Amino acid sequence: MTRALPSGIGLMPVRRPDDHRPRLDRLSAVPITDLARRFSAATPTSARDLDRLDGDLMLRGFAPVGTGVLRRILSRPSFFWMGKSFRRVDDELIAGHNFFTALGGSRGLPFAATIGPSVVDGRPAVRIDYGDPRLAGPRLTRRLYDELREIEPGLWLGPGFLRIGQRRVTVCWFAVDSSVGYGEVR
Repeated sequence: MTRALPSGIGLMPVRRPDDHRPRLDRLSAVPITDLARRFSAATPTSARDLDRLDGDLMLRGFAPVGTGVLRRILSRPSFFWMGKSFRRVDDELIAGHNFFTALGGSRGLPFAATIGPSVVDGRPAVRIDYGDPRLAGPRLTRRLYDELREIEPGLWLGPGFLRIGQRRVTVCWFAVDSSVGYGEVR
């Protein structure tokens, strides 16, 4: 029998991230093509790197080229998608979820994270799978898939994909930063 992974939904409250986010702010100004280049240039990820993905990490999203308005909305510190939470399950697996400002702070969109070949270049990356069979979730969210690599100590960057048939189509880029602290509870 396959063990179910925790969803994170019962974990509350969502703490408010500090406003000081210089590394995420700098990445907001970088063209998408440079984000892709930084991801590909990063050191391939190994299972021992998963230890550095722990707890609630502040997130910033970046829209693809040609969507200036969407990119400005996604890169705003006040955007409703605040971060990703990671919790080590064993040597090879992290259970996680996303957290949002909605409803005063909420958690959802559970995922399973493992190390494996990247869709982008085939080299090892953290693979964040919302369709893992150990997770419950709506059919649409099970089509989501993300990847991450550490581009600076504690700063992880990667693409977000939508599964369409057998293909994975890049819908955004995002970064999570472990150096952003947290203040009061939302």
